[in-house]
Amino acid sequence: MLRYLVSFFLLISVSITISNPVSGEVLTQSGLVDVPTGRVLQHGIFDIGTYLGFRQEATDRSTANLGDAVAVRLNFGLFDRLEVGLTHLWNEDPADPATERTANLKLRLVKEPEAGIVPGVAIGIEKLGNKVFSSDAEAAGDEMPSAFLAVSKTFNLPRIHLFSLHVGVGTQRFAFEEQPIGVFAGLSKEFRPAFARGNIATLLAFDGSGVNAGLRYITSNGLQVALGAETLNTPDELRYLASVSWTNEQMLEEIDAMNKLIIRATALVVETKRAISEKKATDKATETPPSQ
Repeated sequence: MLRYLVSFFLLISVSITISNPVSGEVLTQSGLVDVPTGRVLQHGIFDIGTYLGFRQEATDRSTANLGDAVAVRLNFGLFDRLEVGLTHLWNEDPADPATERTANLKLRLVKEPEAGIVPGVAIGIEKLGNKVFSSDAEAAGDEMPSAFLAVSKTFNLPRIHLFSLHVGVGTQRFAFEEQPIGVFAGLSKEFRPAFARGNIATLLAFDGSGVNAGLRYITSNGLQVALGAETLNTPDELRYLASVSWTNEQMLEEIDAMNKLIIRATALVVETKRAISEKKATDKATETPPSQ
């Protein structure tokens, strides 16, 4: 698996030509390559890091830049219902250099239970930014927020085992060509091979732009490395994505597991002391009184 990761990264490095700004949040912990899901980060969990966007143009290979679109972002969960994302994006495109600060909001309407047929449902809005209310009509039009509704469901099938299906509808960047609204769909599956010392997730999605695929690796200490490619169905518009971030989810899980062990150990000590006290009381009651 590590060999394939290295090969994919080298493929990205040698094929970069002209970069392109990323259209939306990409490779987030609760999302796919660049489409949202019906899940949100749990309360107190966050991930912080950076991502880059690159584009390969088959018609023009005269320019090579290392990531014209570079972003630093923070995503965090509140109350197990709300996920907030903050992004600072540097677009160094010589034709239109810009700096953007945007916010994304996602609200969970229905939580998917561990068992049952009820899916997870969430609504949200992307790219609430500093250009949304710009007086420049053309600039404001390019920065209009994208609203969406996403539904996610995990299935357990023979041989395939656990995998998740995600579908949704959205406006703006999710729309098809001139249509006001569009649909998106995706599949995700997690693996936990012993050699990886972490989780590996494969991601596949279709949105208003085309087919997207990605691979995410989360180590046991919370480091996340993700690679992706957009518009696989259109070679002339093929876009690559790379992300490195850190999440405190694994750390909180370890703390929670330790707290549970402490609670169990404390309960065991209390039960042991009670048993000893009861035994002493029983022994004392059955003692033969000394003869006079």
